[in-house]
Amino acid sequence: MSATSQGDRCDLLAAIGEVADGTLSLTDTVKRLLEIVVPAFADLALLDAIGPSGEVRRLGARVEGPARAELEGALLRRRRVVGAPVGVGHALATGQSQLLTVTEAHLEALATSEHDLELLRALQMRTALFVPLRARGRTLGVFACAVGRSGREYTGRDLRFAEVLAGRIALALDNAGLSERVTGLEQRLEAALANLAEAVLIRDPQGRMVFANQAAARLLGIESADRLAASSEELMSLYDAYDESGRRLTLDDLPSAPAERGEFPEPLLVRNVVRATGVERWLLHKATPVFNADGSLSMVVNVVEDVTEVKRAELAQRLLADAGQALASSLDYEQTLQLVAQLAVPGLADWCGVSMREGDQLEQVAVAHVDPEKVELARNLGQRFPTRLSDPSPAAEVLRTGVPRLLPELSDEMLAALEIDQERLAIIRDLHMRSVIVVPLVAGGRPPIGTLTLVMAESGRTFDPDDLGLAEELGRRAGTAVENARLYTERSRIAAALQRSLLPPELPELPGFRLASLYRAAGDQNEVGGDFYDAFAVPGGWMIVVGDVEGRGAEAAALTSLSRYTLRTAGKLLSDPIAALRELNTALRERPRLSLVTVCCAVLREVDGEAEAEIVLAGHPPAYHVRDGVPDPVGVFAPLLGVYDSAEWEAVSLALRPGDQLVLYTDGVLDTVGEHERFGEARLAEALNGAEGAADSVRRIQAAVGGFAHGPQVDDTAVLAVERAPAPETAGEPSGPAVLAPPRG
Repeated sequence: MSATSQGDRCDLLAAIGEVADGTLSLTDTVKRLLEIVVPAFADLALLDAIGPSGEVRRLGARVEGPARAELEGALLRRRRVVGAPVGVGHALATGQSQLLTVTEAHLEALATSEHDLELLRALQMRTALFVPLRARGRTLGVFACAVGRSGREYTGRDLRFAEVLAGRIALALDNAGLSERVTGLEQRLEAALANLAEAVLIRDPQGRMVFANQAAARLLGIESADRLAASSEELMSLYDAYDESGRRLTLDDLPSAPAERGEFPEPLLVRNVVRATGVERWLLHKATPVFNADGSLSMVVNVVEDVTEVKRAELAQRLLADAGQALASSLDYEQTLQLVAQLAVPGLADWCGVSMREGDQLEQVAVAHVDPEKVELARNLGQRFPTRLSDPSPAAEVLRTGVPRLLPELSDEMLAALEIDQERLAIIRDLHMRSVIVVPLVAGGRPPIGTLTLVMAESGRTFDPDDLGLAEELGRRAGTAVENARLYTERSRIAAALQRSLLPPELPELPGFRLASLYRAAGDQNEVGGDFYDAFAVPGGWMIVVGDVEGRGAEAAALTSLSRYTLRTAGKLLSDPIAALRELNTALRERPRLSLVTVCCAVLREVDGEAEAEIVLAGHPPAYHVRDGVPDPVGVFAPLLGVYDSAEWEAVSLALRPGDQLVLYTDGVLDTVGEHERFGEARLAEALNGAEGAADSVRRIQAAVGGFAHGPQVDDTAVLAVERAPAPETAGEPSGPAVLAPPRG
């Protein structure tokens, strides 16, 4: 893993800069520098310097971990092997930095003796860096550091950072030496230059350029430092500058303006766009006034530090995090893609469009623009001129090949090569498109399902390979989210259709009885539950059934279907609830894996105007017989189905008077989770107490369970209630039964 993060590196450089002001002695400077580097960037660090006569002497050593003082003392005293193929001598001889994966052979090459070899082994180095120290065009010495004990390893990226770090360290060491021999204004000027970043511009009180280094020219995109002698106004005209919120900045907004008035302004982070090239950089502007002995303004030192890499990494992480939240916020993929398009503008592009493949063409589903008035224009453009897969356009090519496209500069020649009609070409030119990125929406290695297009226009910026990498990642995340949403929607549709097929489309009319039901599926919509109910005619009466199968999903659906239709077939043929349960048990035992089902089965018969019910339980909670509003459990508990090859079930018979109810339910009612406990039998009996009819019983259970439940529903709930209807001549009602259709929610 890398030795430090981007943020830590910025902190390291800032800390080194604070030491480099030349106010400390050389000894204190060395001590402070090593304290900054260890342990933040290294487990051990060494500073070696070239003396006046060319000899190499060790300025300091720092070690993190046990026996620190002993190891540091030994490192300060040890002698260097002249001509070693690696290490400090090699870095001085070649002038080249070195990244070394430390081996035993390396240690032996560096050791002066067996005792010295043991010292090197004790340092537990895994990888090491050796970087020459250069300042003001000369080599001062070598900065060496290593990691091992902490478990870190250096990479090529760490070596490049170490080279930057070594430049700052060299400057700090050089200034520490200078501070002992320079005085007055020269001392203050040198200290100011040392304290600032590499790009330095110094102007006198009249605004004339006093000093500008070549680094400033490179950073600001100018051919040479001589060009920096132009006035501040002339320089500012070369750029478009914005703050972090996107507000355009003028010269008066930069820190140099208050510094020229003798004030000490705060640093300002500026998004700088070079008008000639469209190159965008994030620059940290700092300005410091320097005063004469009499208090008058002597000069203004302007420092511009390039923090583009750090800022872009920060913005990329923020964009991807926000996009991830947007893509996870809804299963409506068109809505989430619109949110993604809006997140990309204006931070990543001036406008963003997302199109999905529909047949042989791309259809635009989302568009965002820095100018809201142009959003409708972009939509109309996509609708009037849909992109076909056979078109030579970049979007069609990306969809066909899956390879992203980066067009850093969109020239007239490129537009002409698209072979589009003049009307569309004129609209594109009116939009002032300058740079374009098109990436595929992909998921799981499958062909692209759409494209994401980013355009630079009004801002004058251009895209680079880093922007392309970020856009590709955004396209991958969007593609995965779309595929997941589509899959979820399809699974939900299939599950809903399957769930409906496992329940009777409507309850039949039972002469002399009334039925009411309730079904509430648990879990997400794409899960099929395992509870079922049914009511059907059998010879001499009616059979009503409530059951619960083991598991969820496709396996539960298959088991539910087998149970329901086996009971239907056996019941219609045999008219015996126990015989029907035996047939289902046999079918379950013949399945290749253990399949468990619980059932409460009741057969209703009417003889000479008298009604009776025969109730059988197979591992299921007892039914409730409600008479005169008083509920009583009924049924003899017996083994559930699918466990034993043969088992005994016992039927309980009871008479049903007009107004009596028989309530069958699944354990999802009893197991409903409240804030502290489950619903249970006592609350069910309390809910049924005083019930007047089947429909009222179902409503009472639904209200009681709904009011008790805490959190999401964890189990399916099925209730089937039957009521013995009063005789028509006594109740003044039609002879047909009242039926309450089952709710589907």
